Amino acid sequence: MDRIRIAYGTEPQQFGHFYPPEEPVSTPVPVVMVVHGGFWSGKYHLNLGTSFAVDLARHGVAVWNIEYRRLGAGGRWDEMSADVLAALDAIAGPVAERSPVPFDLSKVRVVGHSAGGQLAVWLAGQRQTTVRPDRVVSQAGALDLASAGERGRRIGYIEDLLGVPFDEDPDRYRAASPLHRIPTGVPVVCIHGTEDAQVPAKVSVRYSEAARAAGDPVALHVVDGEDHYAFLNPETECWKISRDALLSDDAPRWLRENPDVPDR
Repeated sequence: MDRIRIAYGTEPQQFGHFYPPEEPVSTPVPVVMVVHGGFWSGKYHLNLGTSFAVDLARHGVAVWNIEYRRLGAGGRWDEMSADVLAALDAIAGPVAERSPVPFDLSKVRVVGHSAGGQLAVWLAGQRQTTVRPDRVVSQAGALDLASAGERGRRIGYIEDLLGVPFDEDPDRYRAASPLHRIPTGVPVVCIHGTEDAQVPAKVSVRYSEAARAAGDPVALHVVDGEDHYAFLNPETECWKISRDALLSDDAPRWLRENPDVPDR
């Protein structure tokens, strides 16, 4: 599988790996941006998204697997959010310029796992971007960063991410929390395993319910018996549902044909 390393900024962590479709194409193709997870920590890297990126490229789309500044690796929320925005906009800039195939910029999709799911769905709420996703797929996404603080609970890794306790700057928490940024107007597919001990499936359930109530197009898939790391295993249903959601050419139809799954 061909891979091209492309910088989207001047900082060491501002780069990604680009994978063109495995089979030659002559017409413009959709582009999927992959945002890896790992508690927003510099201990984890874009290699977490490599296998999924390669699988998508083998199914005929272009894939942009990004790195970004993380806790202990160049920044906190301000740097991190700036990086994922820059990486998204780079699809129409340096990524397109280096690509051997043309892009269909009306079909840009973003997928993120865990902390990457938070970043991916947060991007859906950014309206002034050069590139606007036509859908976002959240894989066990940490989609609620503010509700615990609203209840008076402190969570250390979220405080590390945002740099302050909730009661010192609640608006900062809500601005980073996808649940608190609804509606976005972008279709979002939430996929979660029932056995997830890191990010409970109820997080995706609550996001989906709130998005639907606000008029956003949303689909929810709660997968029996699979855990937080199922998205890293190509043999799982979580992996296969994620891939199908990203490859479908008709998001509204896909959303209708894959109805919500109730809370377990």
